[in-house]
Amino acid sequence: MVALAPLKVSRAPLKQEWGSITDLRAVPVPQKPPNVAGVIVLATLTLIGALALFLSGMPPLAVFVLAVLVLGLGSATAMTQAVPSQVVAPEQAPYPALHLTLYRQEEREEFRGLVRLAERAGRALPAVERVIEPAEGGRLIAQVLWEAADVLSRRQQVRPRVVRQQQPGPNAVPNSPAAQALAEQRGKASALWEETEAELSRIQTALELSAIAAENAADDPSALITVREAYLELTDVYGERF
Repeated sequence: MVALAPLKVSRAPLKQEWGSITDLRAVPVPQKPPNVAGVIVLATLTLIGALALFLSGMPPLAVFVLAVLVLGLGSATAMTQAVPSQVVAPEQAPYPALHLTLYRQEEREEFRGLVRLAERAGRALPAVERVIEPAEGGRLIAQVLWEAADVLSRRQQVRPRVVRQQQPGPNAVPNSPAAQALAEQRGKASALWEETEAELSRIQTALELSAIAAENAADDPSALITVREAYLELTDVYGERF
C-alpha cells in the first residue's frame, strides 16, 4: 500500500518512507503449530493438582470444576495462533487520493524499482544544489513516485482484461453485436494499457536521468545542464495532472 498520510497498522509494519510517500507492507507472522506437548504437560499437572485437592478434603464437584477451568484456559492459550499483521486504511470513498493498493506482484515490484531510482536521485541531490534546492528536489521526486503509484494502480486494473485478450475465446459471428462490443472493449483495454506503459516509461526515464546526471555532476560540470533538464521533465510529469 502506498499512502500520502499515516495509516493504522495492526502489529508491526514494514515501513519505507521517501519524501511524502509511505510504502507499507504487513510483516508476515510465521504460523506456529499447536503446542500439543504443552497441552499434555498441562493436563498431567492439572490431574495431579486435582488429586491433591481431593485428598485434602475439597468437595469432588469443586475439584472437577476447578480442573476443567484450568485445563480449558491453558489449552486455549497453548492452541492460539498468532494473528497476522494487517494494514488498515480509511475507506477509499471519503479519501480518494489518500492511498493506493498495489496488490499484484508485477506492480509492487515495479514500484519498488522506481523507489530505488528515487533514492539514487535523492542521495545525489546535495551535489547539484546549484541547480535545484535539495529539499525541493526531494519533494518533486516524491510527488512523481506518487504519480507512478497511481499509474501502476490503473494498470493493474487493466491487466486482467489484457490477459483475457491473449487467450483464445469461443467462436463468434464477426459482425454480430456481441462480437463488435467485445472488440470495442478489447480496443479500449489495449489503449489504456499502452497509455499506462508510456507513462511509466516516461517516469522511469526521468528518474534514471535525474539520478545519473546528478551522480556525474561532481566530475562533469556540464552535467548540471542535464540535471536541470531532468528535473524540468519531472516537473512536467507531475504538473500535467495536478
